[in-house]
Amino acid sequence: MALGLVAFILYLWFFVGFDGLFTLLSRLNVYQYSLFLILAVGALVASVIFDSLIWHSLLAVLSVKVKFRKLLLYNWIGNFVELILPSATIGGEVIRIALSQKEIKHDTGIAAATVLGSRIISTFVYSGGLIAGFLLLLFTHKLPIYLITPIILVITGTAIVLTCIFLVAFKETATDKIVNSIMWITKHAIKDDIKQQRFRIKICQGLFSFSCVFKTFKKNPRYLIKPLVYAVISWIFNLTVYLMIFYALDFRSISLIDLATVYCIISTVETITAGVPIGAVEVTMINLFVLYGVPIAVAGAATTIIRLLTFWCQVLVGYPLIEWLGTKSLLKINIKIRS
Repeated sequence: MALGLVAFILYLWFFVGFDGLFTLLSRLNVYQYSLFLILAVGALVASVIFDSLIWHSLLAVLSVKVKFRKLLLYNWIGNFVELILPSATIGGEVIRIALSQKEIKHDTGIAAATVLGSRIISTFVYSGGLIAGFLLLLFTHKLPIYLITPIILVITGTAIVLTCIFLVAFKETATDKIVNSIMWITKHAIKDDIKQQRFRIKICQGLFSFSCVFKTFKKNPRYLIKPLVYAVISWIFNLTVYLMIFYALDFRSISLIDLATVYCIISTVETITAGVPIGAVEVTMINLFVLYGVPIAVAGAATTIIRLLTFWCQVLVGYPLIEWLGTKSLLKINIKIRS
């Protein structure tokens, strides 16, 4: 992250120019800039809230009661892990499942199904915007080859992952193969037959719960309407962050469609470069804005502020949350031991 940050600063210095950035910022109306910046922060928080509501509404359908503030906390921590670890979204999902299963009576199947279900709904909305924006950009502008390849890879990878999830959820034969594969590995690590049997039962129970959740929503697709609406609202708020930053910089010549296209493609680049998120994302964002006719000084300033909010803000908030959550857990363990 440090090396990527240095690379981005050097890019601003040599290709954008600090003089142009300082001149742009000096001409801004402080009141207008502050107002739209506050609105951008509000939109960022709102996007995380509505993203958490997707998860909360899926649990509510299953009559599983978990306090929304806890889900919001776990979701933000998951976002933090996704931003700093080279695991794309996998690390974040694992953290969300691990934290939430404590609230669901340790039913890992329900926790995994609702976390992944929430991700699938968000992906459905995001992928629709990505494909539409990609096709629009492809036919209206000369799209660089370094952008075409990762977008195709993300679309293909998403399709493969979704296929695997649905096979596990709806195909009993696939579930049996997974259990047998896990047990084959486990036998080499656990020699006790009784422990092996307990582990097998636990896996089967988790996969059964996982499958039941997906089958419930398959039989009653109307239950997915509310989560889908929340996903669309979350997507709109994420886009609003970009819009408010341009308004703060007193630049309103870029259209919403162009802005949405940039947002979708940047999200793709961020997924591809997970774990090395600083540098590549910013340079790509600046070049895309310039492609749409944004002056390079405005593009550089907008990119810097957007990334301060969407990346650094979530990292700086996420880390204290993890420390606080870890401290709380340790305190609870100490109390139990003393009692």
